[in-house]
Amino acid sequence: MKKLIIAVMVAIAGWFTAQAQSVPAPEKYAQLLEQIAKLDQTRAEFLMDATMETLSKNPKGYRQMMELAERRFSDAADSLHNEGLYMVVLKHATEKFVLSGAEKEKQRLLLEGAKKNMIGSEAADFDYITPNDKTAHSLKELKADYILIYFNNPDCESCERVKERLASNEFINGMVNDGKLIVLGVYPYDDQKLWKKAKYPKMMINGWNQSRNIEYGELYDLPTLPCFYLLDKDYTVLVKNEGSLNKVEAKLKELTTPQPQVGPAPGPAPEPTAEKAVKKAPPKFKITPAPADDPNTARSEQIMTYLLENKSQELYESLSDEAKGKAQPTTFDNALSQIESKTGKYLSHESWEIQEVPNNHIYMSVVNFEKAQLALTLIYDKDGKVQGINMVPAQAIRR
Repeated sequence: MKKLIIAVMVAIAGWFTAQAQSVPAPEKYAQLLEQIAKLDQTRAEFLMDATMETLSKNPKGYRQMMELAERRFSDAADSLHNEGLYMVVLKHATEKFVLSGAEKEKQRLLLEGAKKNMIGSEAADFDYITPNDKTAHSLKELKADYILIYFNNPDCESCERVKERLASNEFINGMVNDGKLIVLGVYPYDDQKLWKKAKYPKMMINGWNQSRNIEYGELYDLPTLPCFYLLDKDYTVLVKNEGSLNKVEAKLKELTTPQPQVGPAPGPAPEPTAEKAVKKAPPKFKITPAPADDPNTARSEQIMTYLLENKSQELYESLSDEAKGKAQPTTFDNALSQIESKTGKYLSHESWEIQEVPNNHIYMSVVNFEKAQLALTLIYDKDGKVQGINMVPAQAIRR
């Protein structure tokens, strides 16, 4: 959807706008990543891309954020591990002119690795042998509702601890005993003696990738061991490079727990007991209708008119000085027409809403086209000048 962006600054919806523009130190970057990671994936990826775009004018800060994101998002053992967010950072780094040629090449190679066996894609096949059977088997000979691949190294203390936890995990063992789950342990490296000496739980197939095609053929990107891949019966990747057995178990429970049927309640709901009462967490983002007499509401409506009437000069004059430094009036020429070429004709836009953030005022309106709904997002400074204008898929800002 980048072709739909109609302005020179990326609008970072919510709390992140002020934070990304005024981050004073690396520890603030860490706080920002943690906040982004708490959001749903669509919104988190949008905000991560917007954050990198905002920091692109500060090469030092950009590199600090990139290194931190690589450390937190790509490490399967990290609590913030998120392949999708990591790929957003890598993609931005390879496409923008912030890094040197050598740095961009490194990020390109990392991106190519991250693209392998993405969630939702079919897992690459590979061969393995077991200690009691010298005939090579393949991943896609395995038949079960779910297949859990446990990439490990016998010479790894963490791997040994995870094997012990797998052996004692009642839920996973129950699925294995019921024939619904196969756990395939895979040693992908070259020390056959080390592999033969190692002991594996009976509930797990003990496999060695003797041909080494996982490593030499670069079939799987394995930045750290141990890590899990979870596949469904069609070998579609459901979980990738996950270091936490707890998260794997939670995903399996989510997949195998019947969803409650939607229908009328059989009777009045019982009053919750003190032990069962759950206090709802307050929303992280407060969005309220914009008052009709609010000056920024009138400004927002005027900007929408400028777009509809292709008034590039007027739209340019509404920008703050900082935004003007990055644009020309021609930036906005035929902006709406370019969007309509992808989405069909403009139909209408909805009432304006305010998202409360420190130091900035965010105004949003959902714009209806024939083929899509987009969200027009305007960021105002304290003087009522526009700092950023962006148009993104409506679901990126709607919770």
